Order: sequence, then C-alpha cells, then structure tokens
Amino acid sequence: MTLQKKLQINIVMSNYNQRSGSYSSSYDYILLDSLADSSYSNLFRSDLKNLKIKTTNNTECRVLYIPSYGSQPAAILVRIPVSQISQTTKLLLDVHDTSTTFSSNLTTGNDVLMFDANNDTYSNFFMNYSGLSINNDSTDGGRFLRARFVPSLDGSSPTSLFTNFASGGSLSDGRVTVARFKRIAGNVSVNDNATYHGTTTGSVMMQTDYTLTIYQEDIKSTILNLGGTDKSYCMFNGQATLTLASSFDAYESGSDDEGDYKKYHIHGRIATGTSNTADYIEGFNRNNPTKIYDNNYAEVEISPEWYLTTDFEEYNYVDLKWLLIFPSPLFAVNGIPAITVTERTKTGIRLYKGSHEYTKAYRGSTLMWDAEDEDMEDTGLHIPDKIINKNWDWVF
Repeated sequence: MTLQKKLQINIVMSNYNQRSGSYSSSYDYILLDSLADSSYSNLFRSDLKNLKIKTTNNTECRVLYIPSYGSQPAAILVRIPVSQISQTTKLLLDVHDTSTTFSSNLTTGNDVLMFDANNDTYSNFFMNYSGLSINNDSTDGGRFLRARFVPSLDGSSPTSLFTNFASGGSLSDGRVTVARFKRIAGNVSVNDNATYHGTTTGSVMMQTDYTLTIYQEDIKSTILNLGGTDKSYCMFNGQATLTLASSFDAYESGSDDEGDYKKYHIHGRIATGTSNTADYIEGFNRNNPTKIYDNNYAEVEISPEWYLTTDFEEYNYVDLKWLLIFPSPLFAVNGIPAITVTERTKTGIRLYKGSHEYTKAYRGSTLMWDAEDEDMEDTGLHIPDKIINKNWDWVF
C-alpha cells in the first residue's frame, strides 16, 4: 500500500447559507459522483477504492464506495463533520497505488439508508404489489427491480414503487434521494416525502414524454413542484442516476387546535448529478405559509405512469438498481456544489475567521505572508497572541 499522490477536493457552493440551529446532526454527507471526470482519474481505480478522503485536519472521513454501472461512473458517499463545511469546503484526497483496495467504512441502516437490488430482498424495503419483480441483470451479472404500473381501481394496493423503510427522519435534517436505474424513460414521477393515500410537502418531480394527439405537439419536460419550474432537456432516460433533494429550515413554530406545527423554508432540487455542472432544476419557497404538523419525512415513491401506446409495453415501468437516502442540506439550503480536484502542492498557514479566508497578511504596504507562496519561507511575520486569541483558526 503506497501513497501515490495527495490531492485536494474543492467544494464551492455559490449560494451557500450558514446552516441554522434547526440542523442538529454532527455530520453532513455529499455524493462525489464527479471524481471519475477529474484530470487525475488515470491515478484512480475504476471503482475508486484506492482513494481515502480526509478533512483538512487529516481526520479520515467515513465513506461508502459505490461501483460504476453501465454508463454511470463509480461514486463515493462521504460523511463530513459539520465543523468542516463552509462556502469553500476543502477535503484532502489520498491516492494509493491501484493494487490497493479499501472497503467502505460508512455503514447503511442508521441515517444512511440503501436498497441494492444485487444483494437485498425487495420485500424488506418496498410495499409489495403485483407490479414488482426481481430480474437478472446482464449488465453486471447481478439483479434489478422492475416496478410496473398496475392500476388498482379499489385502492387496495399501491400502483408504484413505494418504500417502507424511509419514514421517521427529521425534516430539519433535509433529505437527499439518489436512485440509479437500469432503465428509466417516459412518464414517471418521484416524491421524496410520500404517504400512501395522502398528500405531503416535499420535492416532487414529474417527467412527461408524450405527444398531444390533437395538436401533434411533442412534450418532453421534467417539472419540479416547487415554483412549477421545468426544463425540457433535463430528462432521465435509459441507464441514469437521479438525484432528488429537499431541505426544510424551520422559521416559525406554534400550536393550534390541530396540534404542534412548524413552517419551513423549503428548497428542492432534481438533477442528473450532484455538481452544478449537471442538468438540474430547483425551486425555493422562502416563506412557506403552510403549517406542517408532521415534522418527519415519510416514504419515497417512484411512479411509472401513463403509456406510450395502447399495448402498454413501454412507458409503464422502471428498472431500479439501487436507492440511496441520506440526510444532508449540502445540496439544497446550503447551495449547489461545484466540485473540482486539484494538486495539493501549496502548504502553509492561512487565517480563517468564520467562513472568510485571509490568504495574505500585510504590515503597512509590505506583504509579510502569502499563503500561495511555493516555498513558504518565513518572511518575518509572527502572529501575536492578541490576534490568535480573537477566534481565528490556524489552517495548515
């Protein structure tokens, strides 16, 4: 096991907001699905399992390695201490030789939930109905779960893929749902806060792909419920990975005849990836007046809907490889991340106060310290106690 290179992951969030007190967790999570596109990817194993991720103080982050599938690259889910997150979050990337194989040390089943068709029994994770079936997968030699729309006129069974393991997470933590499909196409909706025979507040996307026969107008669009925003080109088709994020930030609470309630700022996003370079649409309700009495998330629903033809053979099913659910406001209330990998060749002392970085120090008009200097020689600046003791942080 030989350390080949030390790199740096830069996560910049252009519309970053400092998390509020309603977020109580000590950690956030981010799905790094852009590492395979890095200019350093020739150093990475195809499954990324020669990579270790650390914080800037060299604390190793727990990770979940997610293998590639078809056209979808390998990814890493990373758990990051809240104290390490800012508008310009930096993580260290240790690259070992490609003969090294690390295994995941982030386990699922607590605040990270996952269904994997290759290994899991779907009846333990989803409401069972006649439209579900496990099928052999020629792409990876594993399996996939097919969810087919089967009408239930009496309402006695679900008509879509409906989880039974995702309820109970706090709305204030936010929710990110990542679904990787063997096949997704046509008309489908996804709700990250669904109740069977009920309505909820959350991120709901609706994808439509059909022809209006009266006007012979082709409609291909994906719509997000928040603000009614839509994009005609942000479509999910074939082997694809869908990212759906919600953040709830309580700005008011109270009680009335119906019980205790909260009002939330709500931010939703759907995307073909996690970075701001991916196709995405988003919506934001700043002062949502709705009183929400249930302060926990419900289930995740993936609904194949309608039909391409009267033979019902195409648009009424989706094939699911895995479903990952984790709490994180990084994708929503804390901004859309732009993720890059760079060399970590420059070292030295930088001063931080809050989220602001001071890379240079002057005495009068003389530059005494430049954190971008290559050699980092002592230029004569020695920080006095009266500065150190004012809640500044030393960052190496």
